[in-house]
Parts: sequence; structure tokens; C-alpha cells
Amino acid sequence: MFVRRERKACPPQGFRGKGRAPLAVYFLLLGILAGSAFAAETGVVDEVVDGDTLRVRTAGSAEAATVRLIGIDAPERSHPSLGKEFFSDEAAAYLASLCRGKTVRMEKDAEETDKYDRHLRYVFLPPPDGRLLNEEMLRAGMARAYTRFPFSRKDAFLAAEGRARREGTGLWKDGGMAEARWLAAGNAAPVDVYPSGGRTFVLAHKGLAKTGVERGDLPKEIEGILRLRGELSDTEFASKARDRGFRPIDSSSAGPPGSESPGQRALLPAPAFGGTVIPWEEAHRHQGEEIVVEGTIVRTHRTEKVLYLNFHPNWKRYLTLVILVKDLPLFPTDPEKAFRGRKVRVRGEVKLYKDRPEMVVRSPEDITVVP
Repeated sequence: MFVRRERKACPPQGFRGKGRAPLAVYFLLLGILAGSAFAAETGVVDEVVDGDTLRVRTAGSAEAATVRLIGIDAPERSHPSLGKEFFSDEAAAYLASLCRGKTVRMEKDAEETDKYDRHLRYVFLPPPDGRLLNEEMLRAGMARAYTRFPFSRKDAFLAAEGRARREGTGLWKDGGMAEARWLAAGNAAPVDVYPSGGRTFVLAHKGLAKTGVERGDLPKEIEGILRLRGELSDTEFASKARDRGFRPIDSSSAGPPGSESPGQRALLPAPAFGGTVIPWEEAHRHQGEEIVVEGTIVRTHRTEKVLYLNFHPNWKRYLTLVILVKDLPLFPTDPEKAFRGRKVRVRGEVKLYKDRPEMVVRSPEDITVVP
């Protein structure tokens, strides 16, 4: 059947001749061209989210797609569990200087998307530059090679990272001591490790301690308590830390600040709006309801269409306030500065967007700064 179909084909005259070889070449070229057209994508970089994530608008798309650069891991400006990471602003700024506003070419590898539905791509700068952004970020010391999942350029990426390490570039400045100094300056909450009796250790963190930790369990325990600290609110952290064996160092205290259970927390009056204030970490339990929440804005993030205000760095778990860019003229000048670090009281309906609780704030009357 295959031979019969091949004979019925009508290739261009330049490919006609005796035998099957010219026809085979013709169909092979067609396959290569079709495959290249399918694999190659182009789009304009609308936004740089951080050092390994872009928002790219392709032809015919109503909105920009989120593109994750394959094979690299850049420090994040708002990691949901670790908060702001060392060199995150520099990495994002460097990537933006390379590609923001430019038309880039994208190629796939083994996987189409990741678990967050981000498109996984190699991203190339336009000619005559043509550099591969993924590799350029490694070469400049702005990211680490991410080898948890297989990808075809792994060896080249590891080599690029190795050169940056040897040259002390970016993240690797001063043999990594630049990051150590940044962390020690108070940009991360430390876990103290004390040798104790029986060749075990005591871990202390944020007024809590765990005793009798075996040497081999130290990495797991340190990572576990730091992840809880970063991912959870004070209330949930206290409960989960107790589950891991951590107890208050001060025996006269029933627990660290904010350790009461949600049911024990007194609801505050909200005279500006009427009703009561719901703890912001409990907002997800009120989907579809109009409620009032109160808390301090610890993170802001602005995109082309939206300004996000967060009560906790873990924006994937806890309530996010959303102000549409088109509504920003109604709000104070430079609303990011006006609200970041300030305690606010907000009224609105809680909705879930991709399983994340959000509250759209459309009027300045619905959000007030609490003295």
C-alpha cells in the first residue's frame, strides 16, 4: 500500500526521475519542513516574571502565555515557601534586559507543560543575536541548572553553570559567600543547631525547639521546619510544628504568637463596613461569600493587567487581593507603595481562581489602611 501511494504522488519536476530515491528524498524534506514548522514558535515577550519565567504573546493569542525556561532554576522574588531569594531581583532584571519587548523563538523538548500549566520551552533571541536565553542565564551566573527532569541540553547547561561557578559570576560571587552574607544579614530566619547529650542535637527556630534529633536526620528536620515557616501562617505553623515535635522554648508560654486555633481567635469588629472581620488565613473557607478581612500586605506583584496584594508570601495558599490595572486610577497614586507593609481592612467576595482564593477590589471604598 505504501509503494502504491508513493507512485501516485506528484512531486515537483525537479524531483522526478527513475527509481524511488528522489521520491524518498522529497517526502523526507516535506517531513523535516513540517516538523520544523510545528516545533518552532515565535512570540513577543510581554513580561519577565522572574529569572526563569516569561509571559509571551504569540500571534493570534488573546492573552500572553506563561513560559518556563527549560533546564534552569533562577532565584525567585516571591517563592511561595521560601519568600524572596538571594539575587532574585538581579536575575529578573538581567533576563528583562535581554528579551523584554522582543520577538523570540521557542522550541519544545520532551514535555509540553509543567504541573502549573506553564509552557516549557527553550527560548532564543532574534537574529543576529540568536543566543539561547536558558543557557545565557546559566553562563551569567543568574540561575542554576535544574536537572530534576530530563532534557536534551543537560550536559551543555551543566558546563555553563560550571564556568560561572569557577569565574565567581552572579550567584557564585566570592565563592558563594555573597549569598551567605545576604542570608546572615537577616534575609532569612535561621535554624540554630546545638549538640546535646547522647550524640543528638537540638534544633531551635522562632521560639520553638526540638530535642533528640539524630545526626542523619538534621537535613530533613531543618528543611521541614523552614518549609512550614515559609508556607504557613502563624496559626497553622504553630500547629504543624507541634506535629513535628517542636515545642515552645519558653515553658510559661502556651505557644508562639498567633498559635491559637482559628476557632479560638476573637473576631474583630469592623465598624467601617459592618459585621465582623474574618482572619485572612481563613478566607478560603468562605468561597462565594462577601466578607471582611484584615491583615498586613507583605507582597505586591504587578502585571500588565493586574496588581496583586498578598497577606502572605505563599500566594498559592492564602488570600490574594486583586486590583485590575484599569481600575488603578481610582486608587492612591503608586498603590503598591501605599499598601505594601501596611495593615489593611478589605471587603469583597471570595472566589477561587485555579484553586487559589482571591478577592477582587474594584473600589477604594472597599479597602482602608488601618492605623
